[in-house]
Amino acid sequence: MPSVLITGAARRLGRSLAEGFAQRGWDVVLHYWRSAQEAYQLAQQLQHYGVRILTVQADLRNREQIEHVFTSIAEQWGAPDVLVNNAAVYPPAHPLLELSPELWEETLRVNLTACLYTSQAFAAVQTVAGRIVNIASLGGVRTWRHRTAYNVSKAALLQLTRNLALELAPRITVNAVCPGILLLEPGEEGVVPAERIPAQRYGTAGDVFEAVYFFATATSYITGQWLLVDGGYHLVR
Repeated sequence: MPSVLITGAARRLGRSLAEGFAQRGWDVVLHYWRSAQEAYQLAQQLQHYGVRILTVQADLRNREQIEHVFTSIAEQWGAPDVLVNNAAVYPPAHPLLELSPELWEETLRVNLTACLYTSQAFAAVQTVAGRIVNIASLGGVRTWRHRTAYNVSKAALLQLTRNLALELAPRITVNAVCPGILLLEPGEEGVVPAERIPAQRYGTAGDVFEAVYFFATATSYITGQWLLVDGGYHLVR
C-alpha cells in the first residue's frame, strides 16, 4: 500500500485529509504536536479502513525532532511515498504597528520554515520517488488587511514550493494547494457571504482533499504548480 505523512493531522483539515487517504487504502502517518488525545482517537478510527496507522509527535519548529521522526518512520515502514505539509497557524488580525516580533517570527517558523525542514528530511529518507504537497492558502496570492504575517508566510511557501520542485526534480515532485474560504466545523461562518463566491458556496475539507490527492497521485511531469481551491473567489476580489 502507498503511504502518506500528514503534518498537523489530528485536527480540522489535517484530520479530514488523513481520513480521505485512509478511505482510499493508504497507510497514514499522523503527525501531531500537542493534540495527542485527538491523534490517538483518530488513529483508532482510521484502522477500521484496514490500513496501517502510525502516530508521531514532533515540534515542527525543531529540526532535530523532525529528522528523528522521518528516520523512525523509515526504519519501521520505509520512507513515506507522500508528504503533506499541512500544519500551520492562522494568527489573529493585527494592524501593522501592532505586529509583534514574536508573532511574526512564530508564524514564519510554523508556516514556512517547518515546511522546509520536513521537506529536507523527507528527501533524505526517500530513495526512490516521492511527492510533496504543501497546503498554502488563497492568502498566499492575495493581500488581506491586518494579516501581514500570514499572507507573507503563505506567499513564501508558494515560492518555496517552486524552489523545492527545482531542487528535488526529477525524483520528487513538489506542488501546492491553496484553499479559499473553508467551513470545517459545525457552527463556523464564512467571512464573506457565499453569494460573493462564484461557486455559490463555501469550501469543504473534501474539496481540498481532491486537490491534494490529485498531486499525490499525478504524473511526475507535474511539479512546481499551485492549485487554487476557492470556488473561483480569486476571480472577483
